[in-house]
Amino acid sequence: MLAALRATHEHLDLEVLDALTRGAGTLPQAIDELQTARAREIGAAPVVAGQVVVSTCNRLEVYLDTDRFHEGVDLVIDAVARTSGLERDVVSLCFDAAMDVPVPQHLYEVTSGLRSLVIGEAEIAGQVRQSYESARRDGRTTSMLHDLFQHAFRCAKRVATQAPVGAAGRSGAAVAVDRAGLELGGFEGRTALIVGTGAYARLGLAELARRGLSDLRVFSPSGRAAGFAERHGAEVVAAEDLDHALRAADLVLACSGRGTSLFPEQFLGAGRTVVLDLALHSDLHPLVRHLKGVSVLGLTDLKVGVEATDDPALTAAREIVEETVEAFRVQQEVRRIDPAMAAMRREVADAADDEVDRLRRDVSGETADVLERSVRKILAKVMHQPAERARHLAETGFADAYVEAFHTIFGIDISSGREAEETPESEDIAPAGWMRVDRTVPPRLTGRALGADAAPREAVPASTLARAALREGQCPVGFGPGGTGRISPDA
Repeated sequence: MLAALRATHEHLDLEVLDALTRGAGTLPQAIDELQTARAREIGAAPVVAGQVVVSTCNRLEVYLDTDRFHEGVDLVIDAVARTSGLERDVVSLCFDAAMDVPVPQHLYEVTSGLRSLVIGEAEIAGQVRQSYESARRDGRTTSMLHDLFQHAFRCAKRVATQAPVGAAGRSGAAVAVDRAGLELGGFEGRTALIVGTGAYARLGLAELARRGLSDLRVFSPSGRAAGFAERHGAEVVAAEDLDHALRAADLVLACSGRGTSLFPEQFLGAGRTVVLDLALHSDLHPLVRHLKGVSVLGLTDLKVGVEATDDPALTAAREIVEETVEAFRVQQEVRRIDPAMAAMRREVADAADDEVDRLRRDVSGETADVLERSVRKILAKVMHQPAERARHLAETGFADAYVEAFHTIFGIDISSGREAEETPESEDIAPAGWMRVDRTVPPRLTGRALGADAAPREAVPASTLARAALREGQCPVGFGPGGTGRISPDA
């Protein structure tokens, strides 16, 4: 079954996302290790057959091909708790989970840029593709996940060409640079300082150069500025010259993501300065925003959306998403009858082989070859109509009826695997749409599944978990003081 978990900018503060995504690069391995450990401890079969982890500055999402929804969700939550260092109950507050149809719909909207901070931005499609390719190379994908993501890439391409919305395929860096240009009144004669050498630094520098800004300087807290500057025709700023470079710059692109490295005293006397704070793990001390003459534009300040719900491009984009979701559903229904068709072909092929062997005992040479070709041609024609009929039934939602009829006629049962897959969840209530993980119905685990000495987990009040999150300095949206999800300076 298809399932997914998501933690995104749409319902979390970026500070919380930053905490969740720390160590996300090792999340696939952590899921594998926990699954192996559980199988070893309780002797259970693996729950997750495949996984793709999508981690960006705006989201952490995990797509699963899993036999049991709730156990798969529990496995991911445990893994995120391990990689992020946050308490498990706090992690469960931050994630939504869903299964079946809502999952492809969400992924296709994400990949098409419809759920980005900068609506319609082009970078997310590449990030999703990179995540999928990484999972594929590591052997963590399945045929269902392959189908899911290939449809996502086709959907994103159609939206970009047929229904461009918001940023209309531009990168988030391009939108940020445009906003900075408006704040500065143009780039002519301006000086820019790029702090960092990652993807945003590369894209931002390219956008600045494209707009004619030639006085470009680079500082890297990690010491990688020299090679980056040489490749992009910029000037290197040494650590001891950073304060001077900050005061001289009209525009500062801060995107190293290494934590606070730019402090208010470094900007004193700088004059009119625009700072693009584009790292999820901000480079800026919070007080920089309060300095006179300094304008800070962060990720949440760069939202480019489509306000009108009846905007023709947005309507067209959503229709493309819906069409792609339906195409994926139909494809999966057709795949359900593949075992039946394979079994039928084997039966026909075996019958043909037996008949050809009998014929060759009576005749030989060219006559036998002609007869064999005739037999196989006739059987291929006979097979064509049932195969087309089976595909049509699957596409129109009658795959179950076809499989049952196939069993009745041929005596071959191909549904046992699917029934076994669904049995563990048969008495559980799975979420209808996306639901926060701590609110999903927990599985009814047996003593064996829990472990010999384990006791069922007791529910913990959400308010208790919220206070725990606040003590750690992070809090999901909706649980902060006054329900805003923001952290009080005195917390």
